[in-house]
This record gives sequence, C-alpha cells and structure tokens, in this order.
Amino acid sequence: MAVHDFNPFGAETIENPYAFYEALREEAPLFRPRGADCYYLSRYQDIKEVAMDPERFSSNIVAILLAGGSGRLSTFVPPHLPMAPPDVLALQDPPIHRIQRKIATAGLGKGFVEVLEPQIRALVNERMDDVLRAREVDWMGAFAFRIPIALTLDILSIPRDDAMQVKSWADEAISLLSGVNTRWQLARKVWNGFGFVKWCRTQLEEAETREPSPGFMMGALIDAVREGTISRREAAAIVLQIIIAGSDSSASLMGSMVRLLAQNPRVQEQLRAQPELVPAFVEETLRLESPFQGHFRKTKVPVELHGQELPLNSRIMLLWASGNRDPRKWPHPDEIDLRRDGPRQHLGFGYGIHLCLGAPIGRMEGRIALEQLLERTEWVELASNDFSHRQSVFVRTLERLPIKVRPKTRMIVHDTAASVRSG
Repeated sequence: MAVHDFNPFGAETIENPYAFYEALREEAPLFRPRGADCYYLSRYQDIKEVAMDPERFSSNIVAILLAGGSGRLSTFVPPHLPMAPPDVLALQDPPIHRIQRKIATAGLGKGFVEVLEPQIRALVNERMDDVLRAREVDWMGAFAFRIPIALTLDILSIPRDDAMQVKSWADEAISLLSGVNTRWQLARKVWNGFGFVKWCRTQLEEAETREPSPGFMMGALIDAVREGTISRREAAAIVLQIIIAGSDSSASLMGSMVRLLAQNPRVQEQLRAQPELVPAFVEETLRLESPFQGHFRKTKVPVELHGQELPLNSRIMLLWASGNRDPRKWPHPDEIDLRRDGPRQHLGFGYGIHLCLGAPIGRMEGRIALEQLLERTEWVELASNDFSHRQSVFVRTLERLPIKVRPKTRMIVHDTAASVRSG
C-alpha cells in the first residue's frame, strides 16, 4: 500500500501501524497527513538528529491529536488555565529542563535502581503467585497493570491504597493524546484530569508533613521547593508526569514481552535454555513494540528537512516506533534477534535530553518479571487471539492479554550467595 492509502488514526492502522511506518520511511520520510497541521518524521537517523537539536526543535509543546472525521487529522493546543499543571520535564526546554531533570535524577538517589531490586522481586513474586494459581488469566489485568503503578507510588513515597484508581486516572490522562478523541471527549477528559492534578498536589502537601527520605524522589522535590529551586506547582506536575509515564511504559513492556514470548515458541525455548539472554529480549521488545510510539517537537526557527521548508512553529511527531524498525539501522528489523549488535541503541525510551528518566527501572521491571515467569513455568501460551491494543497513535499498550501458564511442579532454587559462603 502507498502512504496515502492509510488513515493514520484508523482502527486498523493503530492496531498494526508497521506497514504504515514502512511506507512512510520509503516514500515520505517527512510526511504531512491529509488535513493535518503536523508532520511525521519516520527514519531512525532523522529522528535522532531532531531529538538532539533543542536549539532548533522545542519540546515545550502540548499539542493534542484530534479525530476530525473522514480520515482527517488535526491538532489542538489547550488554552493555558490557572488550574492546569505547568510544563515540566518532557514538556520543557533548556535551561529550565536541566534544573528539573537534575532534581528528578537526584530523587532517584545514588544506586537507587539496585535498592529497588528486592522490592520489585517481592511485588513480582506476589503477583506471579496469583497468575500461577489461576493458570489462565488476563496477563494485563492480573499482572502488567498492577506492578508498575505500585512501584511508582512507592518511589514517590505515596501509599498504595488507591493504586488502581490512580492507574485509571493516569490511563485517562494518556488517552488525551490518543488521536481518536472528538472535541467533546477531549473536553470531558480534560475536566476529569483536573481532579488528578489536585490529587497530586494533595499528595505533595501530605508528604511534606511526613518528611520523606531526602535522597528519594518525593524528598528531593520537597527540598527543591523549600530551597526555591522549583515552585510547588512544578513539583506537583513532576509527580503527575512520573505517575503517568511510570504506570504505562513498564506495563506496555510487560504486555508486549509476554505476547511475543507466547507467539514465538523458538524464542521461548531459547530463553528457557539460556536465561542470560533475557535482557536482550527485553531490549528487542522495546525496539519492536515501543511503549511510546512518538512525541512532538516544534520548530523554533524555519527548518529544511528532506527538501521541505518548515516554517516557525511547525509541529513534528518523532515516530520512535518507526525508527526502531528502520532497515537503514537494523538488519532484519521485524525479527527478534537476541544477538543483535547495539541492542540498546533503539528509541524505545526516547532519545537525547528527554531520554526517559525511568528507563533503568523499566528495564529492571521487565527483566525480573520475565525471569520469574520463565523460572516458575514449564510453558506460556496464548489462551485466545482475543486481544488488541489501546486505540492510540501515541502509546502501544495491550488492553488485555489472555494467557495460559503451565507451572513447574517442582522448583529448585539455587542460593548462589550461600554457596559462596560455604565455600
């Protein structure tokens, strides 16, 4: 099919966008969809160059894709309202971005990822027990949607009491960017989102009274507010953004990972025989099924790309997911290759100054979940083909994933630490 034959936000394209991305890369690497006021950039090297050029391309943009009917694509920039959160992190440019990112990075603490590992293992084991007892479950509802939100709240020193309610708020916030909303749907979701914003501000205020650990995320944000480095509204907005990103990208990874595992028996056999290849499989999943399909940039000056003159304030969607399957970068890009060179050079966590802060944590969540699933089962397979992805041009998340697991009847646990002590 030619690139003009696709409806960019039609249900069929959203469910399987890769033929569309291929057409873009080969026919129109810089493409303006019919009736749209934004461009798609689809080749790996082009995407990297734009992501690394904040002098000419701004991230300080809140543009929402809207369904306009008849296959038309439009963007809407919401008016700046007093109750709306300020732009932070992924939506901010230097030099403000550097300040906010430094605070957020400090909030993860030195060696914080390693500190989290026992906590992640405990969460994974608890949920895996439920999966193994049931033997046939919706992997997304029973596992993938539950681990990341619980861990994200822990990182922010927020009680888990309302974890799944918070997850539903985060999902609705993400759906604002789906590209399939009508204006009425958008208005309703924006209004509902103000309740989520208010909740995040309340959590920040309550955390101040508890004096959370200064080396961790919430403590670092509170310290920065008290020092006057950032405002309280900025700190609450960072809490909001971390919850939204942290609750979805890891869930997306866990869902795609298990789907690919079940659909590729030879790969599953290889991973069971060589568990040291699990990290490589995590990277291949991030490359093949990028949790975030793309992000916007906006030109700060007139720019020429692929022979086209883009005026000031032109919007460009960097299609991470397309770049991750670009054959100019990746040999046999649609295949799972557990021996691939440069496995972490994908764009699954973005690129440049806005590379996802939580990437090391997301990788660890995915690795531990898959290790435990493989160690505690004889086999994993799909229970049915009744699964689909959320209708969104922005994220790549399964709504549900029915699987069957065959638990191991007896599991031998090797305590390597004890072996070293006794030796």
